[in-house]
Amino acid sequence: MSGIDFIQDLGMVMLVAAAAAWLCQRLGLPVVIGYIGAGILIGPHTPSIAWVSSPDRIQSLAQIGLVFLIFNIGQGLRLQRLRKVGLPLVLATLAIAGLVLVGCRGLGAALGWPVTHSLVLAGMLMVSSTAVLGKSLREVNALHTRFGQTALTVTALDDMVAVVTLTVMSSLIQLGRVDSMVVFGTVVRLNAVIVTMVIGALLLVPPLLNRLKRNGAAEVRSLVIVGLLLAMALLSARAGFSPALGAFLLGTIVSTTGRGEQLDRVLGGLCEVFAPVFFVAIGMLFDFKQVANVWPLVLGVFLIVILWRTFAATSALLLVGHSMRDAARAALCLTPIGEFSLIIALTGVQGGLVPESFYALGIGTCLLTSMTTPLWIRKSKGFGAWAERCQPHFFAQWIEFYHEWIENLKHRRTGNLLWKLSAPRIVQIALLALFISGLLIFARPLYALAEQRFGADWPVRNGLLLIFLFGFSVILLAPMVALWRHVEVLIMLCAETAAQGRAKPSLLQPLFENTLKAAAVLVMILWLALLIPFTVFPWWSLVGLAVALAALAPFFWRKLIRVHSRFESELRKHLADSPFSDGRPSLAGWPESNGQWELSLAECTITENSRAVAQPIESLPLRRQFSCTIVSLDRQGVTLPNPTADTLLYPNDKILLLGQDEGLRRAERWLRSEPEGEADRREAPTLADVGLEPLLVPPSSSAVGKSLGDLALTSKFGIQIVAIERDGRPILGPGRAETLKAGDRLLALGSTEQVREMAFWLST
Repeated sequence: MSGIDFIQDLGMVMLVAAAAAWLCQRLGLPVVIGYIGAGILIGPHTPSIAWVSSPDRIQSLAQIGLVFLIFNIGQGLRLQRLRKVGLPLVLATLAIAGLVLVGCRGLGAALGWPVTHSLVLAGMLMVSSTAVLGKSLREVNALHTRFGQTALTVTALDDMVAVVTLTVMSSLIQLGRVDSMVVFGTVVRLNAVIVTMVIGALLLVPPLLNRLKRNGAAEVRSLVIVGLLLAMALLSARAGFSPALGAFLLGTIVSTTGRGEQLDRVLGGLCEVFAPVFFVAIGMLFDFKQVANVWPLVLGVFLIVILWRTFAATSALLLVGHSMRDAARAALCLTPIGEFSLIIALTGVQGGLVPESFYALGIGTCLLTSMTTPLWIRKSKGFGAWAERCQPHFFAQWIEFYHEWIENLKHRRTGNLLWKLSAPRIVQIALLALFISGLLIFARPLYALAEQRFGADWPVRNGLLLIFLFGFSVILLAPMVALWRHVEVLIMLCAETAAQGRAKPSLLQPLFENTLKAAAVLVMILWLALLIPFTVFPWWSLVGLAVALAALAPFFWRKLIRVHSRFESELRKHLADSPFSDGRPSLAGWPESNGQWELSLAECTITENSRAVAQPIESLPLRRQFSCTIVSLDRQGVTLPNPTADTLLYPNDKILLLGQDEGLRRAERWLRSEPEGEADRREAPTLADVGLEPLLVPPSSSAVGKSLGDLALTSKFGIQIVAIERDGRPILGPGRAETLKAGDRLLALGSTEQVREMAFWLST
C-alpha cells in the first residue's frame, strides 16, 4: 500500500501548505516561512502530530518539488539578461561570493571547523532569496528604484552562483574528498557540462516546442514538456552533478528562446503546486530540538549575514561603479537567505559534509533574515545617507577618482586591431572546447545506458562498443573541425602580427605558424587524452577509429564545414528570434530623488474580480482621486510603455503606477477591490461577461457621418468597435478616422449591458 501512503502524504502536504500560505498572507509574512513551519508541524520530529513519518516518502516529495522549483527559478534568468546587466554586476556578484567565502573560512578557522563546514556555510550565505526580496521591495514600493533593481539583479545572478555551488557539492560528495585540485577539476567539468547541455537544448528544444505547438494535442505537449524537464534533471545527475542543474538550465533556455509563455500553460500550475511541496518537505526533515543546541550559532550567523554580507555587497558594488548611497542601500536589501541556502544545507547534511545541526542553522537563519528584511529595506534610506555621511573625506575623493577612471575605461576604444580580430575567435574556441569536453564527459553514462539496454555483444561480439564509438566519433568530428578552423585563424593572426616589423617576415611568418600549430596539436592531444574514458573505450579501438576518421576527414571536410556553419546559424537564430532578446523596457533608471515631487513607482496586477477589468484607462479614477499615472502595462509578456487612454484592462495585466506613496497605496487598494453594488458591476464587467455583439446603424441615427474618434464609444460605453461590415465588405480593426454610414453593421466588443445601452443610443 506504499502508493496509497504516498498519495495520503502528498494530499496532506498540499492541504497544510495551502493553510500556511493563507495564514501568512493574512499576517503579511513571506509564505516560505509558513511552508517550512507547516512542515515542522506535521513532520516526524513532532511526535504529538507526525502526520507524515516516512523519511523515504519525504525525500521523494523533496526531490519532485526541487525539480519544479529550480525550473521555475531558471525561467527568471534569460541569457540575454546577462548581456544587458553588463559585466559590472556580474563581477560584483562574484566579488560578493568571494568575500563571503573569505569571511566563512575565517569564522571556521576561529571555531576550529573542518574545511567542509566552512565551505557549506559559505554556500548557504552566498545567495539571497529572490522571492523574499521581491515581495519585500513590492510592499514598500521600492521595486523600481535604482537600489531595488540593483539588488534584484544581483539576486538573479546569485541563483547561478547557487546552482554552481550545489552542483560542485553534489560532485564532491560522490568523489568523497575535498581539496583544491578536486574543486578546480569539478568546476571545469561543470562548465563543460553546462555548455554542452545549453547548446544541445538550444538546438533541440525550440524546434520540438514549435512542432508541438502547431501539430500536437494539449495532452501530448504536456507530457513531452514534463518529460523534457525530468530528462534534463536525470541527464545532469548521470553526469555526476545535481538534478537541479538540468532543471535550471531548461528553465533558462525556455525563457531565453521566448517559449516561456508556451510552457507556463503546462508547467505553471505544476510549479505552483510542487514548489510549496518542497519547502514543506524540507520543513519535515527539520528537528526542532536541534535549535536548542545551536541557537547561539544561529544568532551569530544571523549577525554575520547582516554585517559581513552587507559590507561585502557594499564593497563589491562600490568597486563596479555604484555610489556609496546606492551601494549601501542595495547591500542592506541582500541579507535574506532562502530557498537555495536551505537546499545547500540539506545537501551538505545528507552527503555527510556537515553535521545535522547545520540544517537547523540554515532554517533558523532563513527565518530570521526573512522576517527582518522588510525592516532593513525601510531603514535603507537612512542607512545609505549615514554611510555616505560617515565615510572619510579622503576615501570619498578616492572613490570619486576611481569611478571617473571606470567611466573613462567604458568610453575608451577597445584594444588594438589584433585584440578586436582575435577576441571573438578566443570566445568561440573556449565554447567549442567546453562543448567537446561535455560530450566526452557524457560518453561514459550514455554507453552504460546503451549497454544496459542492448548488451555489450549486440549485434556481434563487442559490436555495441564499435557502433557506439563510431557514432559518437562522427558526432564529435564536426565540432572538432570547427575548433581547428578557429585555432588556425587565430594562429595566422598571431603569426602575422609577430612577424611584422622584423627582418625577413615572409620566412618568419610560416615558421611561427607551423610552430604554433604543432603546439596546438600537442595541447589538443593531451586534452583529449585526459577526457576520453579509456575504461570504456580500449586504446586499440580508439587508435583504429582515429586512423579511419583521419582518412575519411579530407573527403568530408567541406561537408563538415557546412554542418558547422548550419550549427552556428541555428544557435544564433534561436537567440535572435526570441521576443525577449533585448529585454523588457524598464524604469530602473528613475532617479532616487526627484525634488519636490517625491514620486515613486509601484506594480499592481489586475485580478479577475477587480473593478478595473474591461475598463479603459481613461475611465479609472487614478488621476482625479489618487494623482497616479499608468506609465507601463505588461500583458502576457508584452510590454506597452505609456499606454493610451482608451486601452482596456484585462485580468492578469501588470500595470506600473507613478505617484506619491500615499496615492499609490490608495490606488492599489482600489484596483484590487471588487465592484460594490449593481452600478459598479455594470461599470466593471468581468472577462466572462465580455463578448462580441453585432449592431446595426439605422439611417436616422445621430452617429451617421461621424468618425469613431469623435464618437468616443470607449469612454461613453466601455465598448470597442473591432470590425465594420459595409456593403458586404468587412473592415477589420477600423481606425479612429473611420466614419460611420447608414446600414453599417458594427461588431462591438463589450458586455451585454454595454452593448444594449449603445444599441439604444444608436437608435436615437
